[in-house]
Amino acid sequence: SRARPQPMDAKVVRCLPVASPAWPRLAAGRRRSCCAPGPGSLVRPLALPHPGPPRPRRPREHSFGARPRPPTSAMDLQHLVDIGLLGLGGRCLHRASASRAGKEAAEVAMTERQDTAGHTVFPKGTPLDQTAAYLSVLSYNLLAPIFVRPIDLRTGEVQPFAGFQWAEPASEVLDWSVRWPRLLKELKACRADVICLQEVQFESLDDGSFGLPPWLALDGYAARLPSRGPLQQMAERNKRVLDAEVAVGTALLYRTDRLELLDCPGIKDINTRVSACLRGRSGSALSALGKTLVSTLHLDAQSEEKRVEQMRICLETAQSLGLREVILAGDLNTECRSGSCVAALIADVPEPSEADLLRECSIALRLSGDEDEPESTRSALDSTSAPTAADLQVWADLYRKARAIPKEHRVALSQVPTGPTRAAYDHGKLSGPCVSWRLDHILYSSRTLRLRGTWTALEADAAALEAGLPNRWCPSDHLPIAAVFEVSPTPALDDDGRAALQRRIRETEERQAEEQRQLAESLDQRAPPERPSSTSQQDGEAAPPASKKAKKKGEKPSPEVIAFIQEKRRLLREQKQQHLEERQALVDAASELERDALDQLMSVAAWIESGRTDC
Repeated sequence: SRARPQPMDAKVVRCLPVASPAWPRLAAGRRRSCCAPGPGSLVRPLALPHPGPPRPRRPREHSFGARPRPPTSAMDLQHLVDIGLLGLGGRCLHRASASRAGKEAAEVAMTERQDTAGHTVFPKGTPLDQTAAYLSVLSYNLLAPIFVRPIDLRTGEVQPFAGFQWAEPASEVLDWSVRWPRLLKELKACRADVICLQEVQFESLDDGSFGLPPWLALDGYAARLPSRGPLQQMAERNKRVLDAEVAVGTALLYRTDRLELLDCPGIKDINTRVSACLRGRSGSALSALGKTLVSTLHLDAQSEEKRVEQMRICLETAQSLGLREVILAGDLNTECRSGSCVAALIADVPEPSEADLLRECSIALRLSGDEDEPESTRSALDSTSAPTAADLQVWADLYRKARAIPKEHRVALSQVPTGPTRAAYDHGKLSGPCVSWRLDHILYSSRTLRLRGTWTALEADAAALEAGLPNRWCPSDHLPIAAVFEVSPTPALDDDGRAALQRRIRETEERQAEEQRQLAESLDQRAPPERPSSTSQQDGEAAPPASKKAKKKGEKPSPEVIAFIQEKRRLLREQKQQHLEERQALVDAASELERDALDQLMSVAAWIESGRTDC
């Protein structure tokens, strides 16, 4: 029999009939963020591998904090149901009896292991608020309902990366009416301080703007959304390509009882990047958290150059706010392996070999293309083809450029070691087995944040890896990732040091201004009188008064005047270069805390170039 899922909105997207010739041509690859599938399509039922029960692990007495966790018998099994580890709609997912599955799921949920880097790895779904003084961050790509099996108006077919052929029956796996309650339970159960979301399908409001869908209005959280313009552009694009004027983008939620939002007018929020300048609320357990820029990201799916640029903008924004403390979380659409240009921005990623650069360049070329070009007509590089020498040179240049960005903006990024989060048929394949990708990441500045805990991903969920995402117990095509950080206060220059630094800046400016004035006076005194080079005056004829301009329009200055002008320009140029080098030397000699203070006082690069500041 064929299942007909209930669409979220009948006018949102047209459905593809079961008998359509497009289905045999579906290829399951990594879904691209710029294109949009939709809910509720008639699908041909496909066999789904039975996942089998999870493998129990030996529990350990560790936690995010110092106190031990309660024994297994005290685990709240209802919580396991809520987060999808146990049961679905009152039914157990595994062949084992409900009691045995519940016991095994509880054992898995209690499993913790100490990572070699000094943080603890917890099963996905473990509550993140066990230690009040720790900051917790969750990132989750929700798989917007419009991004599920839509009809691409350019081809009349379902977009290949949005077919999800393994997700059967669709009424139990893909339909929005069954997915959003599961997503909501996961989000509520995580109890994270910051929730970074991607692929949020926004509500259209009466005034033409867009708002957070009601189901995401979580108690105790405030939200930051993209600005109206980028969302409107996204809606128009989806209307043009998918016949559905729906806005999709990122959103950032934060707990108002523990965090407060600071006014930072320099932040620009677009549909693929939303940022918030947060700090710990006074009187809360997070009061030690200083001003930190937190961003949720959904990087470009096809262009490594665009991904690097999007990351650069984040660090540039932080520097413009006088910040070095950042958290960047989201679907980066790259595995951030050594040789990736995005990975070049991460401090603890090893230097790539030639083989690493070749591999990552090949992958990027295979996935590159115009976001408005249908994949079926795109001439991408075959997976077995090798990049040309020119391709590798462009890649190497981009890598070097990316490597310099953190130093330029004085932000050192560390990476949370998360596992694979995406499982689907390999690129261009019509059938399994499913393969996995590590596309979701959390990057952070370790100066004030020390990683204490993370969640597992597909490396600990063999059933989900085999079945593909989404499936009956994972409501999105990405797994969520999470991290918990120990917070320390932001180091800062004391008042005396700050006053001394400002005094050095003023003294430098005043001294250089005086030297410029003295040189200008000296040049005025040495300036020769301007006379025409032609001997138009007769012998004995009186010279024109000094107050009058001797040179007329079109007449060439005398050799003496020309020589003086050249010398004047040389002296001014040398003085300008000397002053620039002095300002650069002052900045280079500053300590790290003094540099932080300079970034807060002014634009350091502009001051070095011009010598002008208001500090």
